[in-house]
Amino acid sequence: MQCALCRNKECLIGKNCSVIKSGLEYSGDNLKSIQTSAWLESDTVKRTKLEEIAIYSKKLGYSKIGIAFCIEHEREARLVYDILSRYFEVFSVCCKVCSLQKESLDIKKSDNFEFEAACNPIGQALLLNDDCTDLNIMLGLKTGYDILFAKYSEAPSITLSLLELPYLGDSEIDFIE
Repeated sequence: MQCALCRNKECLIGKNCSVIKSGLEYSGDNLKSIQTSAWLESDTVKRTKLEEIAIYSKKLGYSKIGIAFCIEHEREARLVYDILSRYFEVFSVCCKVCSLQKESLDIKKSDNFEFEAACNPIGQALLLNDDCTDLNIMLGLKTGYDILFAKYSEAPSITLSLLELPYLGDSEIDFIE
């Protein structure tokens, strides 16, 4: 497929130009997920990504949300935690969890400190797996760390952009049923 190069986008009017001709069925949780996503897409109310995540999670019956964050974004993680904890049980884990020494992983230290902790995205995923989270939010994880986290997370994972967080302030998501 080369949809990025297609100028016609006849898929918008029902043409199937893919190799997936039939047999693709949405049912159970997948059906509920796509229905909720389509509702969010078509709703005229403009929402932040965090509001969308909260609404999506509530509509799918999620109760436990995990936040895997880069330690450089602790302030933003706390803001997301504070907002989501009004509606969900929230668990958070920073990238330096377990305090693995860089040298033990054959990673060159970047500072002259005696001990320099390495990021531990697999550890983050395993800890949130132990918390039995329903959905995990990746916040500020560097490239590669996010890939490893998503690979080992048992719950679906979504990236929350740091760009929208300054606009959240003291957000209230009062339209969640």
